[in-house]
Amino acid sequence: MTVRGDLPPQTTTFIGRRAVLAETEALLRRSRLVTLVGTGGAGKTRIAVETGRALARAGAFQHGVWRVRLADLRDPAALSRTVAAELRIVDNSPEPGLKRLVESLHDKHLLLVLDGCEHLLEAVRHLAHHLLRDCEGLTVLATSREPLGVYGEQPLRVPPLSVDDAVELFLDRAEVPPESAGVATLCQAVEGLPLAIELLAALPTGVVAEVPQQPASLEQVLEWAAQQCTDEERRLWARLSVFPADFDLAAAEAVADADVRKPLSALVLRAVVATAKSSVTGETRYRLLGAVSQFGARLLTDADEPLRRHAVHYSGFVDEAARSWFSPGEALWMGRLWEEWPNVRAAVGHALRTPGLAAAGAGVAMNVQRARFTSFAGMLGEAWDMLVAARGVITEAPLRTSLLAHSAYMAQVRGDSAVAFPLMSEARALPRLPITDVHLVLAEATHLFFVEGSPDCVPLYAHVVELCRQYASLGDTYVTELMHAMASCFLLDAEAADKATTALARQAESNGVNWSHAWGLWHRGLYELLHGDAAQVHPLVIEALRIQLALGDTWGAPFSLWLLACTCAELGAFDRAARLLGALRSLERISRISFAGMSPFHRLLDRADRTVRRSLGDDYQVISTLGADLRPEQAMAFALEPVPDSERRPAKPLLPGGLTRQEFTIAGLVADGFTSKQIGTRLFISPRTADRHVVNIRVKLGLPSRVALAAWHRSVTGER
Repeated sequence: MTVRGDLPPQTTTFIGRRAVLAETEALLRRSRLVTLVGTGGAGKTRIAVETGRALARAGAFQHGVWRVRLADLRDPAALSRTVAAELRIVDNSPEPGLKRLVESLHDKHLLLVLDGCEHLLEAVRHLAHHLLRDCEGLTVLATSREPLGVYGEQPLRVPPLSVDDAVELFLDRAEVPPESAGVATLCQAVEGLPLAIELLAALPTGVVAEVPQQPASLEQVLEWAAQQCTDEERRLWARLSVFPADFDLAAAEAVADADVRKPLSALVLRAVVATAKSSVTGETRYRLLGAVSQFGARLLTDADEPLRRHAVHYSGFVDEAARSWFSPGEALWMGRLWEEWPNVRAAVGHALRTPGLAAAGAGVAMNVQRARFTSFAGMLGEAWDMLVAARGVITEAPLRTSLLAHSAYMAQVRGDSAVAFPLMSEARALPRLPITDVHLVLAEATHLFFVEGSPDCVPLYAHVVELCRQYASLGDTYVTELMHAMASCFLLDAEAADKATTALARQAESNGVNWSHAWGLWHRGLYELLHGDAAQVHPLVIEALRIQLALGDTWGAPFSLWLLACTCAELGAFDRAARLLGALRSLERISRISFAGMSPFHRLLDRADRTVRRSLGDDYQVISTLGADLRPEQAMAFALEPVPDSERRPAKPLLPGGLTRQEFTIAGLVADGFTSKQIGTRLFISPRTADRHVVNIRVKLGLPSRVALAAWHRSVTGER
């Protein structure tokens, strides 16, 4: 069967441990919290992973087995966000992540493997207590050098390998198995500790023969291994200890400030450094296991410089990701950012704590937003935490101005204007550079669009586009063009909306970028709903949604669901619309996107909801609840289903005068004596926009006045 979860692949043979595996499985059947306890190098992680793999294959947990590697995490405050990210739980809320975890896991039946808890005991204890209390289907398997101390915990001390298993492990890992019969004695000397045995097995045969046949600790084995290294290899071992997680060759060379290929290969052969192939790039990635990394840190005489180089390297990495967005390689960058996220997180934390590096840390906090990674991955909560931390350190303009503007924009696109407004107010009062203007004016335009629904945002967006072309990246420019097209569609006439959305779609298609192509399709769908033929919306948005789901875009998918719900209401597919509206409400809560905080979206959604309620009567609540009860993946599958012909209205014929549906409606309201203000109220647009529509309709029809327009409408409809 397919194993659901996130367990690492096997790269070496698993030897022995049958009894402890069986005991761990038996304890997990009786207890919801089992902790594998043992010293560093005892094999706790491997036992936990193999236990999880066996249980996943057996289908013991409906929602899978998920491992969270806590050795990568150095900030206890980020624990909940880290667990959410590893479980692929959308966490866009500015609030702490534990509540979001409970919301997502309360009805799940899964095994959560918390691997390497000893340096985060208090935080893990708090997390485990709340998850086990509030999520009845959750079971936790932890690894730690000491018990967690949570009520109901079943600690299991990991025993040493038996002599036979230890010898088998040594012979399996040794490059050239020694002929000496002293292997068993050697394995007993290190008390059957798997990591120590693997380190000894990596020593040259002649050196192994010289190792004293007497009890030795892991520390002593590490010292023997270090003694066999050259000075260059020991220096590299020490410097690599600053990595909290796995890394690639470029990062190793940046931190070591040298060509490290030769010493790095030697450390791999000595079993000091473990390797694995990247699932994103296919290149080799490297890692120091916990005890080995800790020993390396003790070899490091001065950690400041390697840590500085680590922060600078990942600052440059994220900056390149931000500049590379809106290119054919953007999907690759999303994968690379996910792979490097523990290093990025650590780099931001160190930089913001270190004099002289705070600006680099603030740059990373802003660039992860510009790279769109945290939007894609549903990790805006952690991105927000980074911006908050940076604002707490950066007090001087213009960098603080940029941080405030980025923060305000992030709050606005979540629909949280109450948070955004004071940030914008502070930013306006501070000095700024042209590049700062890009972000501040973007935030101001988005306030006019989402909060006030004012067409004044459109020329402001156009101004930001010009600023972006001078001072910002292609990705920043495209996002601003996207917002300009969206605002044009909602707030301007059909001609302006058609021009803006067509240009956006063509640009995305010519650039060969899937993410932007999806938004180009989405905007054409929005245009058809507001200004054209609603029957044309469905294929456009379905294709956009397919792309978003294939990319793992957790941010764009709710907007596509919103557009489908509004379209179904317009087409008279009321049952489907009600179910989509229910699903959308649940998705808003999960994604922390508030369409109620984006007035143009809210007005259209409210109109759709009232139409469907009026049409379905008492059935509305029942049907919408069916949608609300769908899990996100079920809601998306339902949204992708073709609309049956029985639910679909035929495409509308061309209207008199070549007018769009909205233009013909406005002409009818003019004929009924409506003022521009009254038209705006009826159609949820501003009076100025209504006025512009009336003028454009008159120009299109060649009519001199509103009176003539009213007479024309009555003549083509046969009214008197």
